Amino acid sequence: VSLNVTLFVLTAGVLIIILYAYFGQAARAQTADRIYLEAHQRIDMALVRGRCGLWDWDMVRGKMYWSRSMYDMLGYEPCDTMLSFGEVDGIIHPEDGDLFQLANRIVAREIDHIDQVFRMRHADGQWVWMRARAQVIDPEAPEIQLIGIAVDVTEQRHLALRSEAADLRLRTAIENINESFVLWDSSQRLIMCNSKYQQDNGLSDRDVMPGASRAVLENRMLAFASERRLANTNGQQGGVTFERQLADGRWLQVNELRTRDGGTVSVGSDITQIKLHQEKLVDSERRLMATIHDLSLARRAEEERSRELVELNHKYMKETERAEAANRAKSEF
Repeated sequence: VSLNVTLFVLTAGVLIIILYAYFGQAARAQTADRIYLEAHQRIDMALVRGRCGLWDWDMVRGKMYWSRSMYDMLGYEPCDTMLSFGEVDGIIHPEDGDLFQLANRIVAREIDHIDQVFRMRHADGQWVWMRARAQVIDPEAPEIQLIGIAVDVTEQRHLALRSEAADLRLRTAIENINESFVLWDSSQRLIMCNSKYQQDNGLSDRDVMPGASRAVLENRMLAFASERRLANTNGQQGGVTFERQLADGRWLQVNELRTRDGGTVSVGSDITQIKLHQEKLVDSERRLMATIHDLSLARRAEEERSRELVELNHKYMKETERAEAANRAKSEF
């Protein structure tokens, strides 16, 4: 009886220990699952806020795992099953690359990472620009697995397109103005110029590459026939103004202003007609002064002749009176 009691007690103790260990392990497993779930939720929240999603691509099986944020970005209902190669390839824009060709290159081990921008079709039919970056986990493993992240760059893409369009409009406007235009950065390196500036200074397309030094460029310019700095009533903040006569005889008035970032913008206006008009005015003034001088000389000559006539008349009157007096004296005699 004592042996049976002892065996029962030992068995009961072992069972209690096993049950304690089981429930302890279950509690630790629940805690670990809760921690994992919380971490997964935090990651999903961070991915959603960051407009990006995780990709896990099993190249051998042709299956792909997407994070919940990836579905949210494209407006699809999340699912726990992995996506097939065809499902993903079906929503990629055909003009932005071939997913099948990319997979073949990865399987052939020609590349071990990707960094591409492409469009994916949203659930509402619109196209979303995505930038995908992924890396093969182990290039030496027999089963290739690619893992990476995809970021929604639609807003940046549209901003870049708007910026590009605005830049094109600005460049077109600068190119079509009648004045020569050039913009230098704070280091006096070329940012942009128009063809009028090239023509006025005899510069080729190779000379005016962005980043060219101003000092080097000015050494390559055609020599000016003359240059004169004009006084600026606005002081140094008003910039600098020059009058330049080019080798072909044309005149330019060049206004240089400092930009807020320390650069320089220069605009050259053709004032050849103004200078020609000024020369005509000066020539007309010269001729007018010569005419006035000639008239003054003629007037003085006329006055001199008038005086001579007066004197001659006076002498004539005296001679007449003398002759009359002589005649009267002869008559009386």
